[in-house]
Amino acid sequence: MLSVSSLLESEIGLIRDAVRRAARLCVTSAAASQFWYEKREEREPVTAADFGAQAVLLRALIAVVPDDAVLAEEASADLVRAGADVVAGVTTAVAAAVEGAVTREQVLGWIDHRGGGGIRVWAIDPVDGTKGLLRGEQYAIAVGLIEDGRPVFGALGCPRLELSGMQGVLVWGGPGIGAFVESLGGGKVRPLSVSGVADPGRARILGSVEVAHGDPELLQRVVERVGIGGGWVRIDSQAKYAAVAAGMADLYLRPRNRADWRERVWDHAAGAAIIAGSGGRVTDLDGLPLDFTTGERLERNRGVLVSNGPLHDRVLRALAEIG
Repeated sequence: MLSVSSLLESEIGLIRDAVRRAARLCVTSAAASQFWYEKREEREPVTAADFGAQAVLLRALIAVVPDDAVLAEEASADLVRAGADVVAGVTTAVAAAVEGAVTREQVLGWIDHRGGGGIRVWAIDPVDGTKGLLRGEQYAIAVGLIEDGRPVFGALGCPRLELSGMQGVLVWGGPGIGAFVESLGGGKVRPLSVSGVADPGRARILGSVEVAHGDPELLQRVVERVGIGGGWVRIDSQAKYAAVAAGMADLYLRPRNRADWRERVWDHAAGAAIIAGSGGRVTDLDGLPLDFTTGERLERNRGVLVSNGPLHDRVLRALAEIG
């Protein structure tokens, strides 16, 4: 297996294992429902599982690429603020996930690990779609690798997503690698590719369950102008990227109802790499490539458009005409 990036096959295997372990923590641990609150800035929920999964993922990165830079969503200060009992619960959950003894100090240190400099940056969202997790619906454990400003590898653990006859899947890949799916429990690895749908009348479009995560009026205008007739599929989290990569859906638009909003890197890096590996296309709403060189947010991009490829330019034209 060769890649255009400097990612080694052994590293891919270790990251896949870490995502499986983080997913197991979310599925089997009481941490998934223990303690949640809303971040003051964005009123987004955080569970103990968010912190536990991040600790598991960054522990793995420290073991293989300790000097690579990291952009990750959670910080241990928020966990500590929740109280000693919650910290202890997360520590227990992490120990179970990694199958070994760990200390409170190790867990807090793993959560806060941000690595060094260099051209490689890992974008980590330990639980993308926390509201979906809390509702018993879709969420994803997301790990993306960025090199020279572009995503070159992504892995998504989707415990509640069904693909290729498997319930609970690990989807991974990138440009020059391809895209693949396997059960979170292990087993056969199968290739993925986007659909070949070119007729808008047959196209299926993905939408977020959370109305706040978009501009429903603009989306409906695009659907009508392009003539998208295959219906809506509503899924939380970066599992939407997995759905497009597997041909379950053909389009995913993410406009925002705030002109000043800029997307977070960890919400898109893993998914964008997988789409590239599956033969699809990702741009912003103006047709520009996503620029991952501007820190934690995609400061130079307006929204996100993901497609199977053949439908992409039609949607961009519709967006330009709508204005």
